[in-house]
Amino acid sequence: MKIQTHSQTHSQTCGKKVLSFVLGCSCLLFFLQGCYDSDSVGENFYTFTGETLGSYFDTHPETYSEFNKAIEVAHLAELLKTYNQYTCFAPTNTAMQKWYETLGVASLEAIIDEDIKYMVYSHLIPEKIYLTTDFVEGALTATNMNSRYLVIGYRPQTTVVNILINTNSVIVDKDIEVENGIIHSIDQVLTPSTAAIPTLMANDPRVSLFVEAMEATGLGDSLQQLRDENYVPVTSPLSIDGTTICRSPKERKIGYTIFAESNQVFENAGITNLEQLKAYAASVYNAVYPGDASISDPTSRRNSLNRFIAYHLIDKTVHYNNFFYKANMASNVTLSEFMETLCPNTIFKVSNDGGGVVINRNTDPEMYLEGITVLPIESGNEQDTDNGVYHLINSLMVYDTNIRNMLLNTRIRMDAASLHPELMTNGIRYEKGDDPAGVTGADKYYNFPSGYLKNVEFTSSNTNLFYLQGNKSGDNYWMNFQGDEMMATGQFDFTMRFPPVPAGTYEIRFGYTANGVRGILQFYVDDEPQGIPLNMKRGGTDAIIGWQADVTNGVDNGLEIDKMMRNRGYMKGGESYMGGDVNARQRANAIRRIICTKSFNTDGPHYLRFKSVSDDGNDQFMIDYFEFVPKNVYARPDGKAEDRL
Repeated sequence: MKIQTHSQTHSQTCGKKVLSFVLGCSCLLFFLQGCYDSDSVGENFYTFTGETLGSYFDTHPETYSEFNKAIEVAHLAELLKTYNQYTCFAPTNTAMQKWYETLGVASLEAIIDEDIKYMVYSHLIPEKIYLTTDFVEGALTATNMNSRYLVIGYRPQTTVVNILINTNSVIVDKDIEVENGIIHSIDQVLTPSTAAIPTLMANDPRVSLFVEAMEATGLGDSLQQLRDENYVPVTSPLSIDGTTICRSPKERKIGYTIFAESNQVFENAGITNLEQLKAYAASVYNAVYPGDASISDPTSRRNSLNRFIAYHLIDKTVHYNNFFYKANMASNVTLSEFMETLCPNTIFKVSNDGGGVVINRNTDPEMYLEGITVLPIESGNEQDTDNGVYHLINSLMVYDTNIRNMLLNTRIRMDAASLHPELMTNGIRYEKGDDPAGVTGADKYYNFPSGYLKNVEFTSSNTNLFYLQGNKSGDNYWMNFQGDEMMATGQFDFTMRFPPVPAGTYEIRFGYTANGVRGILQFYVDDEPQGIPLNMKRGGTDAIIGWQADVTNGVDNGLEIDKMMRNRGYMKGGESYMGGDVNARQRANAIRRIICTKSFNTDGPHYLRFKSVSDDGNDQFMIDYFEFVPKNVYARPDGKAEDRL
């Protein structure tokens, strides 16, 4: 009798290891079959005469006969002998036998075909070649045939450093080159979890107190969704030129990232049980929200324990090596991102100070904050499942008055792509990582249908919204912050929701690159029109903008020019990002428009509406980045100018 490893009834007999591997296989395979039809190779594939992945497994039965049998069951045997490119992490016969033992079966024949297919797909990355010299710690940029990321880690041994795949599988033979790809032998079968992220965490004894608190608040129930089952990709979407067929996202996965203190971190702070954690949370959050101090129900979003746990949760999947988008960024600049949490009306800053990943660090001596270090993954400190990832952190993470004050003294700059969780969770923003070649060409851009991005609402049905990853080097570089951009075409009218900022006075800015094919649009902030329309066709040297190059031997090195531009409602681009080998401040077409200055009486998100006022339906609204700049930054109390980054 074949074992059906995804069966709830049988899993109770075979144990949790079986369930963690196969839960959700059926729904995943439904999506896979639209992309990989392994049952029908067809006659148009070129067949190599040299050694291929498929023939290599045929000729090395002493190492791969069991995996090769699984490939046959998955109907991939002929496909792996044809023209394509693959990176294959191939489990040895010993690894396959270990897998059978964890499932409580004697051989492959006892496992249902559906689960064998899922297992095989887990080990194959199509259309991408990864040598071990290409690896960096963290998720590989391309997904496997199950649309899952494989995570690279390193574990030092006495004389060598082991390369780990998904924490537990060690590469035992690397970089085996064949005609159509690369093979890496591994000592354990990859069995990525397909459970929701709270279920994965519940099996990790290191974070049992955090999980207990998450269950008490009910927040784990908010982290169960895997994907939007109603989403259907658009057939033959048109690109920015209106004629080329481009890409529609193949699915709409939903993901989360959790930053969790281990039991040891809690113990170091004198917290060993839930009641002590409740008391600690109250000591922090009742001071920030005194009006909610009497709320004792931990499931209330205004309760202190609920706020404590929720501040650790964000609604997008971010692997350890994907926190920062380095493309086009100056090499001497600290990179940072601002992320909204599930704690109402709060954000945190994450930066790469010291070369790692640190949350809410502030180096200003007058308000220094050490920050929270996200632990690197080599010792299993990153764990992922089908709807997210969790990272261990080194100290208690809270949103207190110190964090509010830090944010009120920080320029909050957000790349347009960072505003949309779907771009991270579905691997769109990091499709090629920091590869300078980027992803260019009208056929490679993504066209987003109305409703795909939860933070965007289309007012006009004539709105076309795209993501362009951009070219980051060479003669055709793009003068963009972080290399990429979003773009709207047509008689567009749409609104973007922005992450919440603390109550205060802000200058709101829009960063863009001007050229002759851009559009003319009206800005609205929280439904109020702001100033005259922006004509993005005008270059910086236009008299209305007033850009002039800095004179390095001048008295003020361009300060008067900056003041004149600000009086007109514009600023130069920052020195923190590059176009080729020149920073944006030195480029006349890299401009910031000051949309408005607004005072907000309460913490909360804000909404920017963009409405075309151009008669030319071919005009492009290029969307690069935005800034919410507190008054203490744009009008410093000491009278000094804002930095030029």
